[in-house]
Amino acid sequence: MLLLSLLMNALVLAGQAPAGQSVTGKVIYASGRPLADIYVTLTGTSLRQPRLATTGSDGTYRFSSVVEGTYSVSFEAPGFKKSVRAYVVVQGSSDLHVDMVMQLGSISPAINPLAPIVPTRATASYTGQPDPVPVLVRVQTKFGDIDVAVDMKRAPVTSANFLKYVDAGLYDGGRFHRATRSDNYKPAPPNRPAMEIIQGGINPEKKGQGFPAIPLERTSITGLKHVRGVVSMARGGPDSATSEFFILLDDQPSLDFGGKRFDDNQGAAAFGVVIAGLDVVARIQQQPVEGQNLAPPVAIISVKRLPK
Repeated sequence: MLLLSLLMNALVLAGQAPAGQSVTGKVIYASGRPLADIYVTLTGTSLRQPRLATTGSDGTYRFSSVVEGTYSVSFEAPGFKKSVRAYVVVQGSSDLHVDMVMQLGSISPAINPLAPIVPTRATASYTGQPDPVPVLVRVQTKFGDIDVAVDMKRAPVTSANFLKYVDAGLYDGGRFHRATRSDNYKPAPPNRPAMEIIQGGINPEKKGQGFPAIPLERTSITGLKHVRGVVSMARGGPDSATSEFFILLDDQPSLDFGGKRFDDNQGAAAFGVVIAGLDVVARIQQQPVEGQNLAPPVAIISVKRLPK
C-alpha cells in the first residue's frame, strides 16, 4: 500500500492514472505505528469545497463517492510537518489508496479543519517553518500509550524540568489522579470557563526525590497556546511547578498569559503536545471520579524517551 502511494506521482506523469471511486489510506509514524486524529483534506477542481476527514484509531481514513478528476490530499496534525500528496487521479471503479508516513516537525497544534476557526487557536504561534525535531516521550498506561512531543526550543526551561523527571524514572509508577469534565467541574465564566483535562505526576512516595520548583515559562515568551492536546505544567504560585503536568482535551485560552484562570494572569507553562494517544487521554478522563479525583487513580506504568 505504501509503495503505491510513493509511486503515485510517477504513474500520473507517465499517463498511467490509478483508478478508483473512493480515496482511502492509512497514516503512520516512521516507526510504523498508526496515527489517529490526523486531519485529512481532499481538494480538487471537481469539488466546490474541500472534503474533510480524520483518521481513526487504526490510522485509516476514507472519502467515498469521489467523482473522476485530479485531486490533492493533505495531512496535518499537532507535532508533525504538514504533508501533501498532489496529482491524485480518480478514475474507474476501484478504491485509490493514498498512504502517508508523517514526520515530526513544529509542535504547534494544527488547525482542526472540522472545527470553527477562532482567534484563540494556535495559528498565532505557527511560523510556517518547521522547528528542530522535538524530544519524543511515551507515557505508558493500562489504557494504552500517550506519545508527547516535548518542545525544547520554545520552552527549554519547562521541557528540561519535565525530562529531568523522565530520565530519573520518577514518573514510573506515578499516576493520573485528576480529571475535569462537564459532570464534575462547575464553570465560572468568563474567567474560569468549563475545562476538560487530566492531571498526573510522580508517585507521592517519591516526592522527596523530586527537584526544586522552576521559574514560570510564560506563553507570552514561548508562543505556545493552551489548545486541545497540549501538555502543560500544573502550578500554584507563578514559580512553583515541579513534577505535576496536565493534558488538555479542549481549548483553554484562559490558561495562556493574560488569561484569568490564575488570579495573577500569568497563565501556565505549555511545553509539549500529544502526537498519538489522545484517545487514551479521553478514556482516562472518563474513568470513575470522586469530585475531580480519579477513583482509583490511573497508574502511569512508565515514561520513557523514544528514539528520534
